[in-house]
Amino acid sequence: MSSVAADDDTKAPQELLNEFWENLITKKPGKVTNIFPSSLYANLLPPIRNPGPSKGKNAAESYQVAANECRTRVKRIVRECQRTNEKFTDPEFDIEGDGGTKNCLQGLMNWYYDTSPSGTAGDPWKLGKALSTLVEVGLLATPSIDVDLAAASKALGFSESSGSSRGPKSVHRIDWIFDNPSFTVDGYSSSDVQQGQNGDCWFIAAVATICSNPNLMDKICVEKDEECGVYGFVFYRDGEWIWTVVDDNLYLDELDFDAYGDDYDPSGIKEKKHKKNYQTGSDALYFASCADQNETWLPLLEKAYAKVHGDYDSIAGGISGEGVEDLTGGVTSKVMTSRILSNDRLWNELLEVNKHFLFSASSPGTYGDDSNTRRGLALCHAYSIIKAVEEEDEEGNKHRLVLIRNPWGRRSWNGVGEWNGAWSDGSKEWTPYWMKKLDYRFGDDGLFWMSYDDIRKRFELLDRTRLFNEDWTVVQQWTSVSVAWVTGYLNTKFLVEIKKAGPTVFVLCQLDDRFFCGLKGKYRFDLHFLLKDENSTAGEHIVRARGAWFGNRSISAEVDLEPGKYEVLPKIVAQRSSKALEVHDVVRKLADRNPQKLRQIGMNYDIANAKGVIELTEEEKKKKETKAKEAKEAEEKEKTEFEQWKKEKKEQKEKEKKEQEEKEKKIKAKEEAEKEKTEFEQWKKDKKEQEEKERKDDPKTVTSTETAVASAKPGQTTKDKVSTTTQNAAKDELPQVGGNAEGPSSVYGDAAPQPAANAPAPAENKQNPWNAVCVLGLRVYSKDPEVSIKLVKPKNAEEAAVLATDGSMPAGATM
Repeated sequence: MSSVAADDDTKAPQELLNEFWENLITKKPGKVTNIFPSSLYANLLPPIRNPGPSKGKNAAESYQVAANECRTRVKRIVRECQRTNEKFTDPEFDIEGDGGTKNCLQGLMNWYYDTSPSGTAGDPWKLGKALSTLVEVGLLATPSIDVDLAAASKALGFSESSGSSRGPKSVHRIDWIFDNPSFTVDGYSSSDVQQGQNGDCWFIAAVATICSNPNLMDKICVEKDEECGVYGFVFYRDGEWIWTVVDDNLYLDELDFDAYGDDYDPSGIKEKKHKKNYQTGSDALYFASCADQNETWLPLLEKAYAKVHGDYDSIAGGISGEGVEDLTGGVTSKVMTSRILSNDRLWNELLEVNKHFLFSASSPGTYGDDSNTRRGLALCHAYSIIKAVEEEDEEGNKHRLVLIRNPWGRRSWNGVGEWNGAWSDGSKEWTPYWMKKLDYRFGDDGLFWMSYDDIRKRFELLDRTRLFNEDWTVVQQWTSVSVAWVTGYLNTKFLVEIKKAGPTVFVLCQLDDRFFCGLKGKYRFDLHFLLKDENSTAGEHIVRARGAWFGNRSISAEVDLEPGKYEVLPKIVAQRSSKALEVHDVVRKLADRNPQKLRQIGMNYDIANAKGVIELTEEEKKKKETKAKEAKEAEEKEKTEFEQWKKEKKEQKEKEKKEQEEKEKKIKAKEEAEKEKTEFEQWKKDKKEQEEKERKDDPKTVTSTETAVASAKPGQTTKDKVSTTTQNAAKDELPQVGGNAEGPSSVYGDAAPQPAANAPAPAENKQNPWNAVCVLGLRVYSKDPEVSIKLVKPKNAEEAAVLATDGSMPAGATM
């Protein structure tokens, strides 16, 4: 018999299904909100948001607060440096002293999966130097010994990945690396930007995108002192501006001349030549660099960005639009080129580049073959859109052209990286007329032109970032929500009130988990939302927003609204990865292997997740305290009444018991008196009969009768004794239900059925129950200074039951 049939013998199908879902879904939804006890750094956590109406702030206000704090910190560091006569060394991101652990380079998970015991592998080059030294001093028997370093390194357990063949080779300060260092040379320019040996093309493309707007770049590095080597930067994170400071130590791509021992060089010429050729200028840097050999702003900006995320590994791979958001505080929406409704409308927005919008472009990941390029463009790569123009040729025909830049800053060794189609460098379209018209010169600098039509054909995605100035007001509200396995619109919603008509931007976002890589947990979330008028009927909405693909950091919608109240209904689709690690598993392992790295990333995690913890307003606190007080008083009153009831009941019970005992005692006494009277009358009667009989009978016969009578108690005959015993037995006998001669039948009914012989044991759920909890936030940008936002919980079960607000059917968690 199959297992299903066996189950059917014991449980109904619906009961089995209900039991499956009961075991699949957790009874106590929740997530890790603190890696460490909050008491360890309570003063470092940001203030927790109130769930009441969130009043607006000027969009520039948060930036000014962070920038002022950063400036104050930099000035304080400068005073300390001058007092101690030392350059600044950043204790939080000290790459100079990080050679052993590489916490500034590698992410948390590198330590989780690292199983190699310490000290087992080294650099084959070190081995060669050591053997050469032994030969020189004569400790080896044969001075002319030949050593196969490849074979020796393999025999001793060396591998290409175990030595220093990967990653930067040395660390030095800016004044050591550059001959005439300067933070900027002739200002910022997209042509300055060159990607290094990290996979952060998305970030470098974002930097190049905003370089054409000097005002935006000036807002990123807010304070610096090049002599002391301290630089202060601000970035936008989870709806707020944050600041950080870094020193001027940078990674280099080459080893120091004497890195592995002394090399005879009495004149110092070898060392100077080595430094000049391999460790001087921008080309010597391992990570991003400026095109000018003495310009330093880009590597320092990249270092600061890596620091706030924890390490350089954390910023490898991403979407350029998110990088633009982090640098400008704007809102990015993704434009899939295959879904464009109006090409003219998008073109008009492209013409506003560096004014109201910034754009970047991403090439497809693949075209279905093993090639990594198409028409010169690198696939799965981010590019910056510098500007768009619409110009006429000699015959009056209009051409829509776009200037684009590759963050590499040059073509690769095989010529890949720049467009080689129409309007590319050297193409037939470039006549002297157009060269002069667009003021363009060919060069291997990462810059190239494309037609608007080719952009829509060759790029899969355009990231469009709207910029905000002091005319805009922003409000935001965060919360934590449990995401059900069956998806639908949440019963928790946001209520937005607008008192002035105008453009409004809604942004639904989740935490940026790039800040705590390795502690992301098992769940990924995809965001959707509906915008509708308050109390409108189901299916009637203003806009429905969804991302371009699964797992977007945020989604947004921009609409023109009239004064009124509007509801934003979130919808979250959760996906669980069986391969992803639980947060507590990572913490247990890293607490022993690398506590310093865990402290760094763990604090980032705690600060981010503090947004999902809601603290009540003062008014709500008073209401809650009053309600709790009333509940406590009611509970105490009820308890007192209960105790009084118990006491009265006990007294009543004792009184009734006493009365019952008295009643039973009287009844018993009466019964005993009547019994004694009856027995006495019977005894008198029996005695009289006996005497009569004795007179008539022979004396011999009387003797045996007297013996029998004498064996009974006085006043009781043998017949009486048997009769009394029979009566008492009849009184004590319990009534029988369905009784028979063999004894009473069972009063328990049929016995419980035994499990079927082949019934399988309940299946164990190898995975933990479904427990998806998302920290969710809504930001609203408006030109109404009185815009407000409030988190609204469902009033009753009926309201909470409305899931398919847009008329769609709920779907499973993994879509």
